Amino acid sequence: MKLKSPRRAARNRTQVLSRLRPWRPSSRRELARETGLSPATVSRITRDLVRRKVLTEADKPRPAQGRPERSLEINGSYGSVLGISLLYPAARFLVLDLRGELLRESSEPLDPDRGKSQVLGTLRRATQSIVRGLRPIGVGLALPGQWDPERGVSSLYPRVADWKDVPLRDLLGEWARCPATLIGYAPALALAEQARRVSHEPSNLVTVEVAENIAMGAIVNGGLLQGASGNAGELGHICIDPDGPACYCGARGCLETRATVSSVVQEAREASRGGSREASFDQVVRRARSGDPAAARILDRSARMLGLGLASALNLFNPELLVLNGRFFDAGDLVQGALRASILAHAVGSTVRRLSIESSSLGVRAAALGAGLVATKAAVQRL
Repeated sequence: MKLKSPRRAARNRTQVLSRLRPWRPSSRRELARETGLSPATVSRITRDLVRRKVLTEADKPRPAQGRPERSLEINGSYGSVLGISLLYPAARFLVLDLRGELLRESSEPLDPDRGKSQVLGTLRRATQSIVRGLRPIGVGLALPGQWDPERGVSSLYPRVADWKDVPLRDLLGEWARCPATLIGYAPALALAEQARRVSHEPSNLVTVEVAENIAMGAIVNGGLLQGASGNAGELGHICIDPDGPACYCGARGCLETRATVSSVVQEAREASRGGSREASFDQVVRRARSGDPAAARILDRSARMLGLGLASALNLFNPELLVLNGRFFDAGDLVQGALRASILAHAVGSTVRRLSIESSSLGVRAAALGAGLVATKAAVQRL
């Protein structure tokens, strides 16, 4: 009888571990089908993982054809991971167990006007403070801007002029004293939204977060869209107005210059006498709700611009679900009606026929949660 090589056995074990996800029990039969391994191989691997308490078996058998099966889940108490999102106005930190359950959370303000040193200093201090005494087995970071997934180097951070070629993966691993994993900010949003829908996991999903910036994440045919350089989802930098204002990315007329919290505030200031700098997004919304037609027009126009950009994305990806997140949508009916009308006006009929639009239940946690899930998957495969 020919014995399997240690290398092949390790590869088979990694295959099984890669299919295990927080919140989702799996049967041995499902793992065999998904990995292509024999049921006997899967049983041998999972039996060892249960013995080592990496996995637990569900108390109740799950009905199946023939003999009842027991479900396998990652043992949440086996360790913890740290998920971080690094986009102003705040860096957000979530400590998760290996089942994806939230154990602790915190946030720290970020100010891009103070440059690279403020962003990195905040990240370093907060990370070191959180991991002191915690000893996580992995850390994940949802990173905005442009970066290189192979080297783990961030080359551009939005609106931070002196940011260039920052080795974030190495720095974060050093500060957290455990392996670090990076993911684009927008893909992290989509990963979190898909994972939280336990009863029905959408195979095609688009989520958009609109605040000071615009980030769009997508799940396409069940897979996370990350792109060749990990930077998929830059909806905010499609050109919506070729003669529009200059964007920090170097182009003109990007969607972010016309349809964000920041652009609403800028337009409101320009429309007011003397260009008062006292306006805030919340103030514009309050004025619109109080009957100010100028404030209402600004919000309506921004929402229609956003809908125009989203219609292009929806036509491309044809999702079953669009999830809205971010402070822009706190304006409620002042923007959502115009947004939906714009999508209907510009998307093809087959795109919207089966489309559901929902508000995110994750809010500001979404990107950090997605980063934590990526860190969990990487950590589990190392067990």
